[in-house]
Amino acid sequence: MNTERLLAQGLGGWLQYEFACHRSGLFNERYLAVPISQVLNSVYGLPVHSEYVHPVLARDLTGPGRRPEVDFVVVDPGGKIRCVVESKWCGANGLAAEHVIWDLLRLELVAEDTGADAYFILAGRKSHLLAFFETKAFKGSEHDGRYRRLLKLDSRKNPRLRVDSPPPDRLSALKKVLLPYSTVDFPSRVSTSLCQVYPNDVPKYQYQAYAWKVFAPPGTPRFKPGDNKTYSPEPPSGGAAA
Repeated sequence: MNTERLLAQGLGGWLQYEFACHRSGLFNERYLAVPISQVLNSVYGLPVHSEYVHPVLARDLTGPGRRPEVDFVVVDPGGKIRCVVESKWCGANGLAAEHVIWDLLRLELVAEDTGADAYFILAGRKSHLLAFFETKAFKGSEHDGRYRRLLKLDSRKNPRLRVDSPPPDRLSALKKVLLPYSTVDFPSRVSTSLCQVYPNDVPKYQYQAYAWKVFAPPGTPRFKPGDNKTYSPEPPSGGAAA
């Protein structure tokens, strides 16, 4: 079953319905919860939980404070996570690269730890989505005539986001999200399936939903940021004389 296709169709169709009912002024990330949870419940036939404590990252934190969460999980009666989903709403200002990267990495960590299916969902006005796909934050740098996009948009080779040795234009975003978790085993690469988009052929002022499956390519090695020279803290400038 192509769950990412069903997620895109269910959410995209629901956005079109809400738009026809003149409720687009309410659209934001939280507004997506109802259609996403209903599709997941239909696909898996199991309870869906929102704002669920991240099973990997929460283990690495001690002391007070809110633990990292994921947007949606499907959990079976034995407590096993079967599916995990992160969603983002793309508005007129687009999205920050580190927010998308962090979602992809958090999804992969759950998939690796539990064997769950992992999906990333992006929704918004078509004009805003197309504009975001053309930003440097999304496209990254050009290499051999190709861009290192954050997500796969066409049938060309899967983009593999390099995590252990990223290109310079991605390093700052990755440092922001990885340095607080220096002892967690992250994938050296993370990838996405070909996107599912619905509806595809609509005017730019209407709304769409995109969905991808998130995974690490087979045989991907893992690393701890604290053991990787790319993410080593910067040495202090100056210093006491010998």
